Amino acid sequence: MDRVKAVLKCQWRAYWRRFRGSANLRASNVGVLVLFGGLAALRFLQQLPLAAAQLEHGETARYETLLIVVFLAWMVPVMGESRRAITSRALLHFPLTPRELFAIRVGGVFCSPLSWIIVALSLALVYPVAVTKHPFMGMIGLLALLLLGLFASLTATHLLQGALVRRLSFAVLLIVSAVGGLLWLEKQTQFATTLRSLLPHRLAVDAATSSPPIRAVVILLALTTFFAVLAVWTFTLTLHSQQARRSQRVFGLTQFPGRFGGLLVKDLRYSSRLLDLYLVLPIVVLFDMYLVSDAAPSAIAFAIIIAVIFLPCLGIAFNLFGLDSALALDRYTLFPLSGKEKLFSKNLAFAVLMVALLATMLPLAFWKLGWRVSVLGLIEFVAVAAGYLFCGNWLSVKQPFRMQFYRFASGGSLVDMVIGIMIASVPAAFTVYLLAIDDGAAGWKVAALTLAFLMLHLLSLSRSARVLDTDHEQIRRALS
Repeated sequence: MDRVKAVLKCQWRAYWRRFRGSANLRASNVGVLVLFGGLAALRFLQQLPLAAAQLEHGETARYETLLIVVFLAWMVPVMGESRRAITSRALLHFPLTPRELFAIRVGGVFCSPLSWIIVALSLALVYPVAVTKHPFMGMIGLLALLLLGLFASLTATHLLQGALVRRLSFAVLLIVSAVGGLLWLEKQTQFATTLRSLLPHRLAVDAATSSPPIRAVVILLALTTFFAVLAVWTFTLTLHSQQARRSQRVFGLTQFPGRFGGLLVKDLRYSSRLLDLYLVLPIVVLFDMYLVSDAAPSAIAFAIIIAVIFLPCLGIAFNLFGLDSALALDRYTLFPLSGKEKLFSKNLAFAVLMVALLATMLPLAFWKLGWRVSVLGLIEFVAVAAGYLFCGNWLSVKQPFRMQFYRFASGGSLVDMVIGIMIASVPAAFTVYLLAIDDGAAGWKVAALTLAFLMLHLLSLSRSARVLDTDHEQIRRALS
């Protein structure tokens, strides 16, 4: 145990040294984090007495919502916060047993102050639990739910390192999204109710309110134990697994045509390993089902969803080199390409990725909404993409940060990110406004705005390329 403490102590110091020395830790960012984080925490705490009052009257909706929030929040320090992580391959350098290495893996989660805040807010749920019929059982259920969220997120990060599991997870995500949409559309409430009773947050509620609560507690503890064992087992596999030959195929292709074909395949393959991207898949699937099932789908909804699908891809657009290591950046210098061409290859990869997400929605929109709305949506899509790349090119060379595969992107300036989203969303907001007032010249107006954003993108491309060439060493250090 002393050896584990020594490693965790060093990891703690390394995390805070990087945190204090990070260029992203500026007064403006700290102020925004404190403001939004404080408001979110205050809003959460305000819900506690309301949830307690509802529980006294036998109502559980608010308490269930709070449980879902903390369950998902427990996944953030594990699947994000890549700054404090030690990879499985790096852990093998320590002469420790797998159990000791797993203890380091779990303990490293709590280096981040975000983990402390989540722990404090989660334990605050003891207050509404105290007024239930079975407060002791309810507290056991609450703690089991929190541990379940921690072990489930650890298991997910371990499993996603395998190519087969990633493909299966992708298929499962699509199937779950489609089934959820069908249940919502067809109102199959009986099946949904049965399924809902077995969900972890529902079991935690039953542990505090049902009579008798022992069934819910036993099932929840069994689930937690299962995922704890699974987390340890999958972690051991990551320690001893051999590095397989990486697939060079993407979208079924080994090479795209053109000068940037090889770089394009590599960037798309890297982007597919960032978890943020998979948040957009249920959105696309559910909106496709909406277009097919609704007799008169809304054109405004189509314009809004075009802007929404860009949001989960912020980490890719605003940090184009984030998935490249320092050595990978050095290899770029060997290519017979200028800085502008290297940056353009990144822009092209992001554009191809977003076109792939739009590919299923556009034909359905053409079928159900007509060619005018579809063309207007396509023009809006080009403008929004240009807006994200206009901001992303500059942020990628001025504020790069290292991202890890199979994690959520975490880092960068929160202030600049919000500003970038606002700028890039201008074409979408303008399109929604024109559709709302039924402007007959909406196409020409959106096209003019798109042309302006394309010119801004070209300007940022040339300016950012000069920074890429002159500040190569600073960017390299940020990615190391």
